[in-house]
Amino acid sequence: MGNRHIQRALVRALVAAGIAVAASAAPAADQAMIDARVKIFGPENVDAATGAIKKDKVVFSWLGHISGAVSLMGRVIMLDTYVPRLEVTPGRTPFVIKDLVDMKPEALFIGHGHGDHADNAVFIAAKTGATIYMTPEACSTAQTALARMKADPFMQADPFFAIAQATTVTCVPITTAGSTPGTQVVRINQLEPLVCINAFRALHSVSVPADPDWGPVPVVDTPDPRDPTLFPPGVSLTPPANPANRQPGQQDVRQGNGPGGADELNFHFTLRSGYNFTLLFNNSVGAMKEGLGSNWLNGTPADGQRLLDLIRNLPNTDLNFATLSSGNTDNNGWRDAVYWAQALKPKIMTTGHAPIGGALQYYSGFLNHLQLMEQPRNAWPGFPRSQWPIVRNHTDPTDILKPELYSTGDPYWLNPEKAPKIARFCS
Repeated sequence: MGNRHIQRALVRALVAAGIAVAASAAPAADQAMIDARVKIFGPENVDAATGAIKKDKVVFSWLGHISGAVSLMGRVIMLDTYVPRLEVTPGRTPFVIKDLVDMKPEALFIGHGHGDHADNAVFIAAKTGATIYMTPEACSTAQTALARMKADPFMQADPFFAIAQATTVTCVPITTAGSTPGTQVVRINQLEPLVCINAFRALHSVSVPADPDWGPVPVVDTPDPRDPTLFPPGVSLTPPANPANRQPGQQDVRQGNGPGGADELNFHFTLRSGYNFTLLFNNSVGAMKEGLGSNWLNGTPADGQRLLDLIRNLPNTDLNFATLSSGNTDNNGWRDAVYWAQALKPKIMTTGHAPIGGALQYYSGFLNHLQLMEQPRNAWPGFPRSQWPIVRNHTDPTDILKPELYSTGDPYWLNPEKAPKIARFCS
C-alpha cells in the first residue's frame, strides 16, 4: 500500500509540474495523427499531447485546387480530396498522401466525381474508415475504384498502400440519381449535435454563348511561365501509363472514370452554437442565368433561378469555399461566379480551382467582373460594392497549409436573419 501511495503522489506531483505522463507513451498511430494534424492545421490549433483541435473554432486549411481540410468544433472533415502535384515525397506540395490518412478525417464531402475532385477519396476512406458523401452515381464509381485498388499488385505489395480484401468503404448517396438540381435538400447527420449539414444537387459549369448584357469576356489562361522552373516537378504519386517507367513509391489511388463525373453537389454547414457560423462548399458553378450545367444540358432559366433562390434561403452564409474556375470563362469570364456571389452574399469567399501558376489572373479577373456587374443592367439587379464578400484568394503553393481560423463566438457572425432559416433547415 505504501508503494501505491508513493506512486500516486509522484503522478500528482508530475501533473502539477505540467509533465504529461501518459502522453509520452502515446501509441505510434496516435503520434502519427498528432504530427499530421499539427502539419495541416498548425501547432497553435492542435493539442500536442492528444491531437485534439480547438473546439471553439473553425479551422480551414487549403490543400490546393479546391480541396480543404476543415475542423468544425474539433470534428475533422475534408471538402474534396484531390491534390494537384501530389508526389511521392513533399515538394511543391508540402505534404504526402500519408499525412491525409494520418490526419484521420471522419468524413469526406465530394462535390462531384471528376478526378480533380474525387481522387484519393476511396483510398483515404479505406484506410481511415471515413464516410464518403457523393451523388449515388459517383458512389458507384467509388466502389469500382475500391475493387481496382484491392486487385492492384503494386498497392498490395506495399504495406502502407495495401487494402485488405475484407475492407469496405461507406459511400452515402446524396439526392436521388438523375434528380433535378435544387429540388431535393438532404440533411446529413454526420456532425450532429454540433453541426447541421444540408446538401443539394446543383449545376456543374458549362460553356454558353456570350451574354448580350455584358458582351464577350473571353479568358485565356496565362499561368506564370516561370512556375515549372521555380517549382521543378518531383516524382508524381500517380504512376505513368507505361509500367516500365514506374518509379518507387508511385501508386494509383485515383477515382477513375465512371458515372457521376459532373453531377454536382453543394454542402452547407451550420454550427448549432455561438453565433451559428455557416460554411458553404461549392467546387463548381453553372450558368445560372440560363439554368444550364454540363450535368444539366437541357435546363431552363427556371432551373438556375430555383438554385439561386435556394441559396438565398439557406441560413446566411459566413464563409463560402468557392471555385473561381468555370467552363464558361471562354465566353463569359467570371459572370457565373458573380451571379453566385450576388445570391449567396457570403461575408468571406475563400477561393480555389485556379490553374497552377494562374491564381492571380483568376483573382484579378473575378474582382474586375464584380466591378463590371456592379450596376443594374436589364434584368440584372446589380451587386453593390457594399455587399461584396471579402475575397481570400489562394495561390499554389504559397497558401497551402496556411490555416484560416474562425472563432465561433465572434459577434461578427451575428445575423438575426439566421434564426428562422435555421429553424427551417436544421430543426
